[in-house]
Amino acid sequence: MTEETNQSVVRPEVPFAALIPGGVFPGRAIVVRGHVNEKSSRFTIDLCCGHVVSGDHRDDKALHFNARFDHKGPWPFGKADRDIVMNSLVNNVWGLEHRVQNHMEVNQPFTLRILVLRDYYKLTLNGKFLCDFVHRLSIDRIACIYIDGCIQVDEIQYQGTPQVNQSGDNTPTNELISINKPAIPFVHQMDGFVPPRRLKVTGTPKMSATRFEFDFQNKKEEYVCHFRVDLPFKDVPKGAVVRNSTKADVWQEEERDIPTFPFKFGHTFDMIFIARVDSIEVVVDGLPYCIFHYRFPQTAAGISSFKIYGDIVVQNFELL
Repeated sequence: MTEETNQSVVRPEVPFAALIPGGVFPGRAIVVRGHVNEKSSRFTIDLCCGHVVSGDHRDDKALHFNARFDHKGPWPFGKADRDIVMNSLVNNVWGLEHRVQNHMEVNQPFTLRILVLRDYYKLTLNGKFLCDFVHRLSIDRIACIYIDGCIQVDEIQYQGTPQVNQSGDNTPTNELISINKPAIPFVHQMDGFVPPRRLKVTGTPKMSATRFEFDFQNKKEEYVCHFRVDLPFKDVPKGAVVRNSTKADVWQEEERDIPTFPFKFGHTFDMIFIARVDSIEVVVDGLPYCIFHYRFPQTAAGISSFKIYGDIVVQNFELL
């Protein structure tokens, strides 16, 4: 058992077991990038509640992810098992299996993302929604990650930080608001957006999407921060991310500079809006993306609503 203090681990040897730096909390994402070995039959990725990860008397496993590539069944005419099986282990007894189709291919790279939400895990594979798995054990008990089987791991990445108040402990300064799969258009009323508040959206652009937007508005319905994503199209072949605001219902100067365009049709992303004193910082999939500076004074405290429009399926909305 090793203790990893960095936010990523590169090319670890398998089997691999390590403490999860910072622990597990709502908003934490664990990303595993790797390749399935050529002669692979199965591999597992477990979130474990203790240091005894294998053997006859293992500690509890809050999440057991088991990808199967069996070429033949357990008996002569049995069906080969090529599912992904999710489960949990409590008091050394397995629970009820949750199965989904395995779309991974041998010798091909994959990216598995486990997003921890308040009531369940949201798993995506290669950017596409895989399944939700409801918590069976408290996430506070999770101590380490364990990977074993016929797999080469290229990187393990830990994303997200817990909400911390100014006294330095982990007590949230605001009650967590979490809404699962809200209908679009979506409107959430709020009383200002000031530090240390943050807002998180887990969303998936529709396959036919042209654009979607996130808007912070005040009581006069002026746009304090307008964040619009234009998907690649003939008029915008590389896609665009537009930020702007209004004054007296008149649009101001657009901001379009971006480091990359990370949004893809049908691929799930996480976007976090972080309240700063004079700006909103945007983080996409765990990486700093852009900062929108308020155009007018005292706009942060005057924000009264957050709205989502357009061609997007929102998996989860959180306000901390």
